[in-house]
Amino acid sequence: MKVTKMIRILFVAFAALLTFCCVSCANKQAKLDLPQDFWAYVDGSTATIPISETLYAYFAADGNEVNTAIKHNQTSQAYQNLLEGKAKLILVTEPSPDVLAMFAEAGIEIEIIPIVKEAFVLFVNHRNPVQSLTVVQLRGIYKGEIRNWREVGGDDLSILPYQRNEASGSQTLFISLLMKDEPPAPVPTEYIFTDMSSIIDAISYEDWGLGGLGFSVYFYANAMYEHGGRIRFLQVDEIAPDNLTIARGDYPLTSYYYAIIRKDMPKGDVTRQFIDFMLADEGQMLMQEAGYVPLRVI
Repeated sequence: MKVTKMIRILFVAFAALLTFCCVSCANKQAKLDLPQDFWAYVDGSTATIPISETLYAYFAADGNEVNTAIKHNQTSQAYQNLLEGKAKLILVTEPSPDVLAMFAEAGIEIEIIPIVKEAFVLFVNHRNPVQSLTVVQLRGIYKGEIRNWREVGGDDLSILPYQRNEASGSQTLFISLLMKDEPPAPVPTEYIFTDMSSIIDAISYEDWGLGGLGFSVYFYANAMYEHGGRIRFLQVDEIAPDNLTIARGDYPLTSYYYAIIRKDMPKGDVTRQFIDFMLADEGQMLMQEAGYVPLRVI
């Protein structure tokens, strides 16, 4: 009896394992049949290039080199390309009020779908002794109320509150997440940078970078751009930005990257199926392996 029962248990376990393996194999084989020109209609921000590259490699759509196939034109141009029909899917940060107004004026509705978590991060030169600032202090700096690092526990040095250009994704996050839609104080044009690498470089310099305060999105500043440890992320309200604090929502300035499409896209379109894949466990795991923070624990 005992032997028979053991054999039965082993048989059931083997059958379950075989079923699992078959289902897994079927899932692996059931990749989307992406059109050859699919990636020509995918656009986005600089910080989401690795998402496109990772998924392109997974689907191996047309055999081209990934650097040839993937073209992201930065946030503002990606939105413009979606508006004009030059892109069907864009991977970007949240749309600014101006972008939403642009689509409304054209009579086009968009769908905004979170695909991974992100955070708005602030950083200083690695020699700046300030480790943490509160949200209130940061707003005070950018509103021109706090002008010297000494006022927040640092050296007697003027604060250089750098910003990005108005159309950039990180500037949109700066206004919505940190400033809560309050306008920052005007700054000289040389304090405004048109790309994310330049604002990091400015603060990296050993001499005049010491007074700088800059910002970016976490993934770009942490994983994409090599700064050699010359900048340091600030804690915000004594919480440092990292994958865990962002995933749990502990870090106070968290956001998302979004897949954005036009609402009139047909329900069965392969682009919608592609977004479903990104939201499923396999897609989330791929993006997690690329260094992003998934929407949920996988």
